[in-house]
Amino acid sequence: MLDGVNRSCYMSFSKFLSKDGDWCKMKPVFEEVTRGRLSDNLVHQIKNSIVNGIYKPGEKLPPEKELLEIFNVSRGTLREALKSLERLGFVVVKTGVLGGAYVTDRAIRSFSKTLYDVFRMNKVSFHELLEVREIIEPGIAALAAERRTEADIKQLEDVIALREKSIKADKIPIVVNIDWHQAVAEASKNQMLCLIIDATAMILNDEFKKISLSLKDHRAILEFHKKVTACIKAKDSKGASTLMQEHIIDVSKRLKN
Repeated sequence: MLDGVNRSCYMSFSKFLSKDGDWCKMKPVFEEVTRGRLSDNLVHQIKNSIVNGIYKPGEKLPPEKELLEIFNVSRGTLREALKSLERLGFVVVKTGVLGGAYVTDRAIRSFSKTLYDVFRMNKVSFHELLEVREIIEPGIAALAAERRTEADIKQLEDVIALREKSIKADKIPIVVNIDWHQAVAEASKNQMLCLIIDATAMILNDEFKKISLSLKDHRAILEFHKKVTACIKAKDSKGASTLMQEHIIDVSKRLKN
């Protein structure tokens, strides 16, 4: 363990160290755990660094020895925390030469699920959810128009094609509808917006199962998706925002009827 002076120097110096000793990149400076249940504190700090995008999917957390020095905890406590993070889906712990704790691709999904659970526990109403969509989704569409890549456009058009195919087959394409909104969020290149849309999409999926929309309704929704996608493709942020707002209002009215 480090004494007080050495720990202060180490913590300051560690600001300039990234994973695997790579210089120049900034990585989070974890704090020594001094209160509460130690493993819970570790879980909270490491989870926050993942949620905030400091450690991204596929990246390796600092080695065990370094984490033990920073947190000033026992090996057993650290391993207990990593096991908890693994159960939550934030990391996967590997053994062997390339062993260590790696951030999983499911980390963002895990956080979205947590947000979804919070919404459900607090009994967020469907009306409140629709209000949130009306407020944030036009802005998301505008960002998507400014930041989209060709890959984003392909994803949006693929989702639309799948929805069109489902409608022609007289099938109700609930999940495809949600996939399109998630694809727009991904095109915005804003992780926080993606998290919110993912969480609200789970609630929408639950609610849509209780509501019966006609094929006529689904065709109208599809037309809006096509128009918004066209604006995003043309990098028309104002048009994308305006049409997305009209779309959300239109869907809200259809759901109330």
